[in-house]
Amino acid sequence: MKLSKLVDPTFQTALKKLSTQDIPFRSAFKLKGMIKQVNEALADYENVRVDALKRFGEKDDKGELVVAEGGSVKLSEENAQGFVKELQDLLNDNIDIGSLKVADLGDKLSMSAAELMALEDILLD
Repeated sequence: MKLSKLVDPTFQTALKKLSTQDIPFRSAFKLKGMIKQVNEALADYENVRVDALKRFGEKDDKGELVVAEGGSVKLSEENAQGFVKELQDLLNDNIDIGSLKVADLGDKLSMSAAELMALEDILLD
């Protein structure tokens, strides 16, 4: 699965909802491991993103990042292009978090079609 899918709020919301469903123990155990991998990947992504902002962001006379109102880091046009390219390359990386069989989730699962579509990369027929 692409890292871009993991950082998608729709995916994260659907995964969180799936984690609250009444599913068989074995599937819940596997899901717990998958969620741990997702959280680790998201933390790694955030660390790399912050490091890239530190490298590409404009700095003041003291060498500290210039932060605009609203908390965004100022980037020159040239540096913004470099930052976006690095971020896009990173978001295209594949992250293996495993998958679950729909049949192994039991009959009590209550999710919308949109939520299931958001999880389609981890749910197998």
